[in-house]
Amino acid sequence: MGIDMREEGRKIGQLTGEMSCTLQIVKKLKEMGFSIKQVLQTIELPESTVLRVFDGKEDIRKIAEDTVNQQIAENGGKIPQERDFIKWVENALEYFVPEEDKEELIPFKEPQRLTCEQWAQHTPYENKLELFDGQALADLRERENMIIALVYNIGLEHFIKILPQESKAILKELLNEQ
Repeated sequence: MGIDMREEGRKIGQLTGEMSCTLQIVKKLKEMGFSIKQVLQTIELPESTVLRVFDGKEDIRKIAEDTVNQQIAENGGKIPQERDFIKWVENALEYFVPEEDKEELIPFKEPQRLTCEQWAQHTPYENKLELFDGQALADLRERENMIIALVYNIGLEHFIKILPQESKAILKELLNEQ
């Protein structure tokens, strides 16, 4: 019985340590100008936990302990499976890839094929499409990248063909202004 308690304590300690590291990343992302919404789409955490980190009034370790305890309670008293901490870090770091490292896609009249590498560069992490508070994807940059990839792939002629007439008139007006 004592061995099981020690093993359980070790697992909880490990989860709490990993959660502390994750929350340090959240704190760093906040300092770099990330919004709560962007953090929530980057790292899978309860919104209340992210809000507490953004508030900055509590110790990270305390927030981590509370979050792990909350997860255990929500899991019927069972210790949750370990999270893929490295994947969270990779996801967060993807935001810091300089834009100039991405191949520029230039849509033409005719459709163009995309390579897997181009698709990966111009679509959200793990190709997850999400809608948060009426906004598609995490931020404007992700929306722009994906739109360009899709228009590149279907071609400008088809893009214009599928636009409603009212949108075509607005687009023509905007193009004339430039």
